[in-house]
Amino acid sequence: MQADIFDVTAQNFQTIIAQGSVNKPVLAVFWSNQCSICQSLIPLIEQLQREHANAFTLAKVNCDIEQQIVQHFDIKSVPTAYMFVNGQGVDGFAGEQSTQFINDFIKKHLPDPALALLADAQTLFAQGNLLEAKSTILQAQKLNPEDNQIKLAVAQIYLALGEFENAKPILSVIPMADQNMIYHSLMSELELAEQSSQTPEISALEESLLTAEDKKPIQFQLAIQYHQAKRYTEALNLLYNLLCSDLGYENGEAKKTMLDILATVEDAALVSTYRRKLYSLLY
Repeated sequence: MQADIFDVTAQNFQTIIAQGSVNKPVLAVFWSNQCSICQSLIPLIEQLQREHANAFTLAKVNCDIEQQIVQHFDIKSVPTAYMFVNGQGVDGFAGEQSTQFINDFIKKHLPDPALALLADAQTLFAQGNLLEAKSTILQAQKLNPEDNQIKLAVAQIYLALGEFENAKPILSVIPMADQNMIYHSLMSELELAEQSSQTPEISALEESLLTAEDKKPIQFQLAIQYHQAKRYTEALNLLYNLLCSDLGYENGEAKKTMLDILATVEDAALVSTYRRKLYSLLY
């Protein structure tokens, strides 16, 4: 990724600072070759720009040359720095400052990385790139697990992928204050999905399982039906319980079925959990 570090002139000022700060924060640093503090400040901020993964633009204004810009901002001394957001100067500092001060100054104006990932995930979702959207939104959730806006986006992507079991517990913990139109839409979608996944075959097998003396054949058939309905957690849980009581059931067919499901399910956490459980039985 090319760093967004620019030398600002009267010709590109509008593009880099005024327009550029609409997309992300721009730190304009006014400096001079005659200023000893500037000689260490500029490399420091360039380093911080890279450490913050290009999250802000560094706009360097050489006051020895760009007198028009200096007069426009009424710069009295160097170094002077201004942070621009949405075309407006929102904060600044002047003179020699510690690395910690400058880093804290920058950080307080940067967007929340979790919310930036949320925006990326929403764009990918709108484009139909569901797997990339899922990977991105899970990164956002890892950074900010309590954000309910992110939780709703996670649930939305799970539903779009048919991973209804993963969406349900997320939606169940959304507080009343955040149960907006998106939440109610997702709940309706989940209810319809659950109704469509509760086939007559599944209902009959579930009822039989309650009263059957020999539950193994029903567990096996019900696990297959759950898998076909994309109810992967329930399918894997049934097969695991079956294998706990009879590891070689149906000449190894139950074990093979569980391995087949693990090979096709895209939920990495679910696969990891049940793969560990299966291996604990095998070894």
